[in-house]
Amino acid sequence: MNKIKISERLVWGAITGCLVALVFFVSTDKVKAISTDGEKYLQILHEVVSYIENDYVDPQEEKKIYTGAIQGALQSLGDPHTRFLDTDEFGELQNETKGSFGGIGVEISFQENAFIIVAPIEGTPAWKAGLQPQDKIIEINGKSTKSVSLSESIAMMRGDVGSSISMKIERKGIKDPFVVNLVRELIQIRYVRSHYLPETETGYIKLVQFMGKETTTKEFVSAVKTMMDSGAKKLVIDLRMNPGGLLDLAIDLADLFLPPDAEIVSVKGRGGVLVKSYKADKKEKKFLDIPIAILVNGGSASASEILAGALKDNKRAVVVGTQSFGKGSVQSIFPLSGGTGVAITIQKYYTPSGISIHGKGITPDYIVNPTSASEDEKYALEKLFKKNLIRPFLETHSELNDIALSDFAAILKKENLTISDSVTRIFLFNEMRVGSSNAKPRLDLDTQLSEAIRVLK
Repeated sequence: MNKIKISERLVWGAITGCLVALVFFVSTDKVKAISTDGEKYLQILHEVVSYIENDYVDPQEEKKIYTGAIQGALQSLGDPHTRFLDTDEFGELQNETKGSFGGIGVEISFQENAFIIVAPIEGTPAWKAGLQPQDKIIEINGKSTKSVSLSESIAMMRGDVGSSISMKIERKGIKDPFVVNLVRELIQIRYVRSHYLPETETGYIKLVQFMGKETTTKEFVSAVKTMMDSGAKKLVIDLRMNPGGLLDLAIDLADLFLPPDAEIVSVKGRGGVLVKSYKADKKEKKFLDIPIAILVNGGSASASEILAGALKDNKRAVVVGTQSFGKGSVQSIFPLSGGTGVAITIQKYYTPSGISIHGKGITPDYIVNPTSASEDEKYALEKLFKKNLIRPFLETHSELNDIALSDFAAILKKENLTISDSVTRIFLFNEMRVGSSNAKPRLDLDTQLSEAIRVLK
C-alpha cells in the first residue's frame, strides 16, 4: 500500500456539523516484531480469551472480546486521540465528505470513555443552544453514548436539514443532567468577522474557525487593512470558542505579524526528536508594528493555540482570558486487517519557547474570568425558560435598551426571582444576538475584551 499524505493539519478526535476528521494515512507493509515480554503477555491474552469462550457463564461473541482487548490496550496510553477504528470508522476517515448535510456545529473529543464538547461553532445550532466546552454528551436521541461508537455518534448527529436531535448533557457545576433539543441546519460558517471600535481606536477580529484557507487569509488581511485605514492603532484577535482547524492557516496568520525567520511552531516526535520547525517567511505584506491582544478561553483549541502561542512567545502579542483547551497532537492512521485501522498519536506541537500545547494549553498573560451567573441566578434563568417566559419576551424585544431591561425586571419581580444587573445585561444581549452572530461587541458587557484593550494602551 502506498503512503498517502492528506495534508499537514491539526487532527481532531471526532468532529460533527460541517467538520471532518483530518489525519495522515500510512501503510503498514511490515509490522514490527514485539519483545519477549510482549510475546509472553500475548500468550496470556490468548489463554484468557480461551477461558472466556469456554467457561464464562454467558456465551460471548469472539469479535467483541478481541475488540475490547484492543481498545483496552489503546486506552492504557491515556491519549483520547489514539484509538481503534472499526470498519465503519475506518471507512469514514478514508472517504471525503461529499455534498452538504445538516449538522449542529460542534467539535467533539472522546475522553475518558465519554464524548466531550471542545467548542460549539459560533452561529450554529449548538452555539445558539448554549452548549459549552467540557459539556459531556451522555445521550443522543435517548440512546446512551456508552454503547455508541465514533462513527455511530457522527451519523446520529448528522441528518437532514430541519430534522431534530435531542442530547442529554452533563455539565460541571450543575447537579442534574439536562436535555437540549436542536434542529439541524446546513452549516455554512463565516470564518472572519471584524469591527472597528472607534471609541478605543481598536480593530476587533473574531476568527470562528481555522478553515477555508485561501479565502480566510484574504478576508483576515483585508479586515486588518480596512480597520487600520479607519484609524485602528491596536488589534484584538478573538479566538474564544475557536476549536481550531488547519495547521497551515494558523502558520499563515501568525506569519502576518512576525519578522522573517521567527519560529511559529515546531513538531516533535518520539523521544522529543524534532521533526519540523515552521518559521515566518520574508513576505512583504506584514503587520509588524500594530500592538496585538489575543483572547482565548477553554474552547480555544489546536490551531487557535498555535497562533496564540506563536505570537505570545515571540513577544508580539499579549494573551488575555482563561486557560485554553490543550489540543496539539498529530495522528497517523495505520490500516489493519479486516478493513479496520488504528489512529496513533505520533507527534506533538510545541510553541517557540518549547512548551507542549497538548494537554496543557496556553496560559494567558492576563487571566480574566468572564462575568458569570451564580448558582441562584442560573436557577432563576432555568425557571424562566421552563415557564416559557424567555422566548415571548425576545419576540417583543429585539434590542438591549432601557425599555427591555425594565420589562425584564418586571418579569423577575412577578416571579419573585433575583438576577444582578450585569448578568441580566449579558444574558439578554447574548440571547438577542443569537439570530445575528455578527453583532458588534459591547465593551460594557465583555470584561475580557475590555481588559484586552486596556492592557494595549
